[in-house]
Amino acid sequence: MRWNIVIGVSAATLAVVQLAITAFSYFDPDRHFFGFSEMLFTPVAAITFLLSYPLLRGRNWARVSLVVLLVVSELGIALLVPLSFVANHWIYTRLLIAFSGLFSIAVIAVFIVVLLHPDVRRDFTVSPRPYA
Repeated sequence: MRWNIVIGVSAATLAVVQLAITAFSYFDPDRHFFGFSEMLFTPVAAITFLLSYPLLRGRNWARVSLVVLLVVSELGIALLVPLSFVANHWIYTRLLIAFSGLFSIAVIAVFIVVLLHPDVRRDFTVSPRPYA
């Protein structure tokens, strides 16, 4: 299986979706759409979108860069959730923030596990295939 194509297309798709959500919320006059993590996810999505082409080409440095970026974003989410607790005093809002943060960390952890899988690493470390 060509993991570089799967990883590259999924990274580009998720980055475009996050950037579209950010663009949509930018035009919301009341700014009710922003969550606790949009300030973190938007730059991560922009960098991921820039990395999607090298990921499609099977560059290992792009895979490693994406793993580092995702680990840093997980740490950012882990720091943003308690700070959002301080900013919100309603228990239901705190529970929603906690579940949203845990879900985000779980999804990012799944991507990191996939990127570190031996088959994916092998596909990214193979020399580029010549095209006929």
